[in-house]
Amino acid sequence: MQKNNITSTLLLAAALLCPLGSFAQQAPATGDARDLASSPRWLTTKVYIEGAPQTDVKDKYPGVVGISTWDPERNRYEFFYTDTGESKYNNGGGGYFFVTGDKKTHVLVPDVGPTKAMARRLETLNTNEFTYSREVPRDMVNNNPLVRIYVVHAPYTGTVVTKSAIKPNSDTH
Repeated sequence: MQKNNITSTLLLAAALLCPLGSFAQQAPATGDARDLASSPRWLTTKVYIEGAPQTDVKDKYPGVVGISTWDPERNRYEFFYTDTGESKYNNGGGGYFFVTGDKKTHVLVPDVGPTKAMARRLETLNTNEFTYSREVPRDMVNNNPLVRIYVVHAPYTGTVVTKSAIKPNSDTH
């Protein structure tokens, strides 16, 4: 019995000296998914590789560049080409999204296309900037080594009209 008392006393002392809160990690101050609604459309402004934020490599990663719309009320997204405003929906550029409760991951679930779901690390999300990162093959060429790219967006204020491929009164096409 004495051994149990000593063990209990040591556990209680450890709990008092190291409260559970000290072990918890705080979620980054990245904002809330509703911040995506602060702009009706977002534009990719920069793409850079981890460790080289001064070098914009948008031309090497055209698949992640464009105009996007986000509807946090319905958790729907759609991507568009920056030059024509045409939708990328039929190539996996539209569907559902959510931000995990810890605000660290942004998940896309396309309605159509070969990709089933894509998790992206949420770096910044506020009314002025939406940045995510993910690992992709260098220069988006299969069999190249993986690199982490950062895709930066700002509210879009340009004149390109986007043409949605999603029917307005339905959640899927």
